Amino acid sequence: MKISVIATLVLIVLFGGVAYIAAAGTLIIYALGNNKAAKGKRTAFGLLGALMFYLFIYTLIQLIKNGGIIL
Repeated sequence: MKISVIATLVLIVLFGGVAYIAAAGTLIIYALGNNKAAKGKRTAFGLLGALMFYLFIYTLIQLIKNGGIIL
């Protein structure tokens, strides 16, 4: 592969990862906030955010174990 294609893929993956972590963090902050939303809704968003963090870390571990995205 050309170096420009590899660099583009790396940038897309990095920006996607940052956006994913930002979304998970936003969900957790919303769940911990002092707002008027129902407690069940805040709990669901907190669990979803925690699950997103867990899946992100699990995916990173699997990518490192199996040689990464680009072979």
